[in-house]
Amino acid sequence: MARIWERPIGELAGLEYSCSCGRDHRVDIQAIRVGRGCIQELPDLLKSLGARQVFLLADSFTYEAAGKQVELLLETAGIPYHTRLFKNQTPLVPNEYALGSALAAMENQDDMLLAVGSGTLNDLAKYLSARTGVPYVIAATAPSMDGYASTVAPMILDGIKTTLPAVYPTAIVADIDIMKEAPMPMLTAGLGDILGKITALCDWQLSRQLFGEYYCEEAATLVERALEKCVENAQGLAQRDPKAVQAVTEALILSGVAMGLVGNSRPASGAEHHMAHYWEMDALKRGEEHPLHGNAVGVASVISASLYELAAEKLPQGFTPPDKEKILRCLKAAGACVTPKELGIRRDLCLEAILHAMRMRDRFTILRLLDREGLLSACAIELTNQFYSE
Repeated sequence: MARIWERPIGELAGLEYSCSCGRDHRVDIQAIRVGRGCIQELPDLLKSLGARQVFLLADSFTYEAAGKQVELLLETAGIPYHTRLFKNQTPLVPNEYALGSALAAMENQDDMLLAVGSGTLNDLAKYLSARTGVPYVIAATAPSMDGYASTVAPMILDGIKTTLPAVYPTAIVADIDIMKEAPMPMLTAGLGDILGKITALCDWQLSRQLFGEYYCEEAATLVERALEKCVENAQGLAQRDPKAVQAVTEALILSGVAMGLVGNSRPASGAEHHMAHYWEMDALKRGEEHPLHGNAVGVASVISASLYELAAEKLPQGFTPPDKEKILRCLKAAGACVTPKELGIRRDLCLEAILHAMRMRDRFTILRLLDREGLLSACAIELTNQFYSE
């Protein structure tokens, strides 16, 4: 049998197998479609999944990007549907209002949720699905984040970002002809989120070597192989090259699959995500806009890799640190931000995040290693001075 990282992405749907890590893994997604023009397959896919009445979720932007086309496809196929269109909300926030208004618009006959969008709409649909028991399909519109195949939903409740348990999508449809037309910051966000796996996997490996934390080589390799395809295509992303957009899209989905295999976000999230979340929480408290998550993760991965450089003498013997130059090279090739200053992060916030982001989650990362060694404060000051020297 082909190893999981050798299989075409569509073959991973519904996969069950005994892994070399000693655990049995399964992918509870029934269908994954990625490619140019694959949105045309949506009606037949919905019918095969037993959909009799579809509740469609979209916002003003995603409706123009793909929602109109999806409605036409449903009408032509004779699939009953109704739409909850979030208008005049820029950006759409996954909060109590959005959840409540979507739930209020649902009808008793709805037996399939269909989200047309990316991060927020995907999160709304998956949480509604978890609470109502109605399965959901995501028609992706941007390769901007790795939550398409995950089982958690980040929500904003009482003004605080909270990650809630949710469910897998029943199917993922990612038409590259649609995805490549997303705003450029969303394209670079997807790449940034993927490049963050370089430091996340190092954090996971660090904890494994120091404390014997469970580690799955196959899940890690799945992410690494997908990551390398993105590295090879970073330059093309700036030109919206379909091959590059597909590489990022597949990597984002595979990242979610890897999280599902191991039962947590270890293959995809480490110190770089903790810092990005810290920045986002600060913006929410201040009522300010914040960078797209993936763009923040990309910059935070540069910080994390820099911390590994400063911690070189404290790393286990034979440990391979993250390749900071690879991260920088790819971000620059795609036209993405590479420093917190360039991203618009305040100097004091950058320093605070390095010092305190480790408390966002009880997970061992490079931040906790430096804190344990009594070096975190000095490293935080050194890096902040370096990033804001100009």
